[in-house]
Amino acid sequence: MTSHLTLTAGTGPIRGALGAALIGLMLSSPAAAFDREAQVKLGQSEYMAHCASCHGASGGGDGPVAEVLANKPPDLTAITARYSGTFPEEAIRQLIDGRNMINPHGDRGMPVWGYRYFQSATERAAGVPHDVDAQALAFGRVSALVTYLESIQTE
Repeated sequence: MTSHLTLTAGTGPIRGALGAALIGLMLSSPAAAFDREAQVKLGQSEYMAHCASCHGASGGGDGPVAEVLANKPPDLTAITARYSGTFPEEAIRQLIDGRNMINPHGDRGMPVWGYRYFQSATERAAGVPHDVDAQALAFGRVSALVTYLESIQTE
């Protein structure tokens, strides 16, 4: 089963509104539906819930689970430094959502969050009487996480 995420056009009220909001976010204009500060807060929430146990609360690779992993999780505050001063937004997005299966911990010890977010949104949407685009919801969560990671860079 693939974890590749694509945005699809929708016709339902929630799908259309959410899609428009996410497109605004992706364009990163001042008039975007979600401003950067809101995205950082949402991303921080995602990070603390799903990443901090391995990567640490501050992103230094020193989470409580890190010591039992075969390979130490990377310091997420130094991504920009490792990429010559430029944060590799799309590469990080693809690593998180599973499109880039680089083995950062020796094996793919890091979950494919894009797929997990998609599964979660699909399960939740099953009980909702509206048209919900699970892929768009998953993409939004990954995007918020990437924005948060960019915000914690030390250089």
